[in-house]
Amino acid sequence: MGESFGIGFVGCGFITREAHVPSVEYLPGVHVAAIQNRTRETAESVAARCRSAGWGDPSVYGEGDIGALVADEAVDGLWITSPNFMRVDVVDAAVDAVEDGAKLRGIAMEKPVARTLREAGRIVDRIEDVGLPHAYLENWPHEPEIQQLRDLLWERGRDAGRPYLARSQAEHGGPHSAWFWDGKRQGGGALTDMLCHALAGNHVLLADPERPDGGLDAVSVSADTETLKWAREEYAAELREEYGVDYETTPAEDYARATIRYESEVGDPLISEATGSWCYVGAGVRRSIELLGPEYSGQVVTDEESSSVFVSDALGGGDGWAEKQNATSGRMPIVGESVVDGGYVAENCDAVDAFECGENGSLDLHDGLDVLRLCMAAYRAAETGEDVDLRTADLETFTPPPARG
Repeated sequence: MGESFGIGFVGCGFITREAHVPSVEYLPGVHVAAIQNRTRETAESVAARCRSAGWGDPSVYGEGDIGALVADEAVDGLWITSPNFMRVDVVDAAVDAVEDGAKLRGIAMEKPVARTLREAGRIVDRIEDVGLPHAYLENWPHEPEIQQLRDLLWERGRDAGRPYLARSQAEHGGPHSAWFWDGKRQGGGALTDMLCHALAGNHVLLADPERPDGGLDAVSVSADTETLKWAREEYAAELREEYGVDYETTPAEDYARATIRYESEVGDPLISEATGSWCYVGAGVRRSIELLGPEYSGQVVTDEESSSVFVSDALGGGDGWAEKQNATSGRMPIVGESVVDGGYVAENCDAVDAFECGENGSLDLHDGLDVLRLCMAAYRAAETGEDVDLRTADLETFTPPPARG
């Protein structure tokens, strides 16, 4: 461990390659110290990019080497960005290494914490049993525009009354990797992928920044899920050919809606509405976030109409430049530096600063557990067609339908 904080990454998927690793460029006193991936060649490729960009000179580890990475003296913090189905095994290997004498200053984990509350509870217990600080890597609340929306409306609107409705929608054309489409390995479908962002973001927007508990209590959940596009014969065949999953017989949902009813500290009703899908056909991600109160409202919109360029078919082709971009001709979004605008720099800075102080991040794994509990309640509500009372529901052993195999 040196003067510069060294991050060790477990997993080299899209979110690691395109968000977390590049964010290091904007984090003074932080470098990429190590990278582990089941496919060592992928880790070697990401490490080479780090060296070329000046983000660090990371050691490379392959399958079964998590303990060795944790024991690497250059690694101060462990960033777990591996697929959902690997989370428990990764944490077990990391904590075992710490119990054997390895030194870590904290563990940060990409959303969601796990596939079920049972898995997530084991993860949190193991990390806390060895006294390690932890952080939940959910980028939405760290995005500059969302932070500014919250700060301005709470500051200007407090005298009129707290906000009572947060509404978020996010959709794109579908995930990047085969395991994401697999309900059993991912733990669900569009609900766990998309709504965990929206539900976390809505909760932060509705929470009173001057109260440690946010001044709100989750009461009930209603929800709907459906497979609208990808179970259709032609699209199911496309998934079967590209990713080896069968959406004609074992689909995960590609659309989800959830409404969370909260109560404020004085018993007033508050509502969080979240919608997400993998059905959108466009140039990238389409997203809208709104916060409404008695005498005010605000929104953050991300779509191809906000800032865009147009390229004819004659010039199309090549690589895209925006997240989830599925065309390179027509009207397409212009994006700023996505690791900054997308909140990845801020969330990683928050985790590093907290770990250097021996503390949890501003969002920690208990926050991730709360979000996962809302997702589990939403799956149950959608399956039964009835509202789930969060004050009495036992969701610890619940498994979402797509994850049952």
